[in-house]
Amino acid sequence: MSTSENRSKKYKVLFFDLDRTLWDYRANSEQTLKDLVTKHTPELVERFDKFLATFYDVNESLWLEYRNGRLSKDKLSTQRFIDSFKRLGVDAKPFAEEFSNDYITESPNKTKLFPKTIETLEYLKNAGYKMFLLTNGFVEVQKVKIRDSNLEPYFETMITSEEAGYQKPNEKIFEFALQIVKAEKTDCLMIGDDLESDIEGAQNFGIDTVFFNPAGLVHESVPTFEIKQLDELTKLL
Repeated sequence: MSTSENRSKKYKVLFFDLDRTLWDYRANSEQTLKDLVTKHTPELVERFDKFLATFYDVNESLWLEYRNGRLSKDKLSTQRFIDSFKRLGVDAKPFAEEFSNDYITESPNKTKLFPKTIETLEYLKNAGYKMFLLTNGFVEVQKVKIRDSNLEPYFETMITSEEAGYQKPNEKIFEFALQIVKAEKTDCLMIGDDLESDIEGAQNFGIDTVFFNPAGLVHESVPTFEIKQLDELTKLL
């Protein structure tokens, strides 16, 4: 029996966020958007950095609307591109739906993960932890990401806001997750990069947390643990 198997573990179940925690959303979306801007609006290639910054700003704002139930999934998918291009003086309505479909199809195929993701998951799986993905992302998109990035073998299943009917940080999604994993709150640990959705959401429900903070963000939240690199989990757990 390995040393890791002999350790006394407080936690039995690990919930992982996906985007920006394991799957490198920024790197993967940037490459996808660069390809699509070149395809659909080559006149903006020289202004791609401006478009990218604009898209991230618009996307974050509209995702908040979606998370709060004020925007539909379909509306979010296309409106984020219409609004982003509009800020740069481009009417994207004629091609927004095609651009959105291309993005949703191509982005999940990108496979850049944060450093030490696979090694860390391998360690935790061998140590006996049951691991689950808990994500607000679109089901069909997230399934492709975990398949193409070779994350599937490490997780029991993926729990999504779409099937739960609630999004993080709503406590109902964490309650839904506990019903699926059949565990007590004290047995579980939530690992994620979003202070509101992942950390405060889980803590308000009574689940301990690990804030993944690779950028060293200064904040006032009080997660149970905080790490800058994923492999720090192998020392915590």
